[in-house]
Amino acid sequence: MIWANTIYTRFHPVQKDFLVPWLAARAFFTNGGNPYSADAAQPAQFIYYGRLALQGEDPLLLSLPFPVELFYFPFAIISEYHLASGIWMTCLEISLIILAFLSLKLTGWKPTRTLLPVILIFSVLWIYGWFALAGNNGIIFIAAAIAGLLLALRNGQDELTGALLIFPLIKPDVGGLFVLFILWWAIYHRRGRILAGFVMILVFLLAISFFLYPSWFMPFISGLLSHLQHRETLTPGGILASWWPTVGPRIGLVLTGLTGILLFIEWRKIRRKEFRHFIWTASLVIATTPLLGIPASISDYVILIIPLVLILSIMAERWPSPGGWGVAGFVLLGIFFGPWLIAGGLFVSGISTSNWFAILAFLFPVILVTGLYWMRWWAISPPRTWRESLP
Repeated sequence: MIWANTIYTRFHPVQKDFLVPWLAARAFFTNGGNPYSADAAQPAQFIYYGRLALQGEDPLLLSLPFPVELFYFPFAIISEYHLASGIWMTCLEISLIILAFLSLKLTGWKPTRTLLPVILIFSVLWIYGWFALAGNNGIIFIAAAIAGLLLALRNGQDELTGALLIFPLIKPDVGGLFVLFILWWAIYHRRGRILAGFVMILVFLLAISFFLYPSWFMPFISGLLSHLQHRETLTPGGILASWWPTVGPRIGLVLTGLTGILLFIEWRKIRRKEFRHFIWTASLVIATTPLLGIPASISDYVILIIPLVLILSIMAERWPSPGGWGVAGFVLLGIFFGPWLIAGGLFVSGISTSNWFAILAFLFPVILVTGLYWMRWWAISPPRTWRESLP
């Protein structure tokens, strides 16, 4: 896998999601310099642009907090970019498989021997997983950590839950709302060990960071502001404005407001409920985050596999036939081929990449939220039919 991924990176465009933090870690290792400085960013500019960045282009400054940069240090030992990128991509692929297994374990879905390999292949090659993988985006690690912490929470491993809660905090635009949800739930239910695990890991990482590089915080803020200025993101309001310039932004605001009200209502309902209700609400938080107006990139949507597996698991439980795959297996195939066919058709028709990214980014969260509410009663109120309740 490492060999194949290394070859892949040699013949495909350099992805700055890995290049920038890897080179910054290399600069810190080799000369102990400021990894957030313009000098540290110049090698990345030469690799990415083939020259220094021009006025108005992304200067590729490091935008990650130093505690997050620590995770790139093992890869910074490798001096050759393509090999380091190949190893990083291999770790991402393994994490996608782990994400699929954890999601299945979390929902209790036990697919047939013929369907299980399809699910694992799906987790790597479905359109959102592929975008995250091809972009070398660490969001895959965050998605796997979220599935892992939900499973740990179900098993009563509160300290592990709190420790894993650090990962979604790495990308607050994607996982920040989820972190708030888990912390609120832990405080309400007096699960202090979750908070203890979270605080202990956070303090540990901050202590190491300030020990290694005491003055990292302000340069990080400068790099973060530069990244926010130059990154390409999607929001419901922006997507709708590109389709309907006059009313689109207003519809986006209404959608964001209604989504916020919806989450507020569901958060209140979850108090003192069973864990099935909790998992459904957690999936709803993940699925609705892209609809709240928070800027995100198309590769961030790989995290949506968690609510997707929940919906499919309920389908498999309700409609186990035909053919052993059940309705869930054929829906999975439709979700796999459908977006790829849509993307291919839009690309062939000459529609710009940003437009079909917008279609893929807007429709899928809406479909997931609709599916979650369609399956809501079955998800949180077992047994689900009078026949199932018979001995």
